[in-house]
Amino acid sequence: MFIEYTFTMDDGKVLHYRIDYERPRERILDARQYPSWTRLEFHQCPNCPLSRSEYSHCPVAVDTHEIVQGFSEIISCKEVDILVKTPEREYFKRTDAQTGLRAIIGFIMASSACPISSMMRGMAFYHLPFASVDETVYRVASSYLLKQYYLQKKGLKPDFEFEGLKVYFKEMQTVNFHVLDRIRDASEADANLNVLATLFTISSMISLTLDRHLKEIEHLFV
Repeated sequence: MFIEYTFTMDDGKVLHYRIDYERPRERILDARQYPSWTRLEFHQCPNCPLSRSEYSHCPVAVDTHEIVQGFSEIISCKEVDILVKTPEREYFKRTDAQTGLRAIIGFIMASSACPISSMMRGMAFYHLPFASVDETVYRVASSYLLKQYYLQKKGLKPDFEFEGLKVYFKEMQTVNFHVLDRIRDASEADANLNVLATLFTISSMISLTLDRHLKEIEHLFV
């Protein structure tokens, strides 16, 4: 499955990215082909379970480095036309650059080989560009409950109180913060920095206010 993002600037500049959901995930890569900030030891997340003896590069950094470089001189508030193609449909929106960048980075992180961010791999398969906060909460909660159903079918103990989900987003806060440190070293403008800062904010908000958001949408289901 492929997802395609095309960013068209008013000055005619076009950035096009085609991301394979099932892309290669090698453990050891040729350092000459990737920037230094993608090395695993460069601002490695303190909660990262990957061993430097087994992995040479950060999976998220490797998967996003071309996008980071492409947007390194793009200002986050700049209006752009964004076309997203999935196998089932197309989406179009004229919006600020960081909205589209946040969407594509979110997809890449969730479908990467990162042991933490890839826990949202199921959501990435059913990617929804430009999702609002309410849509994100709904999709996250639904995906998590579906996972609990499958765990229960396997004879494992499910978590219907979302305690594990809250813990997970605290872990994601750490990942986003340290990925931001990596990208800060690679960016000249602010789009890349703002998008990760926004992802960090969303992770923090969900972990702290999940119960309140679920209460707000309760009337839609009962």
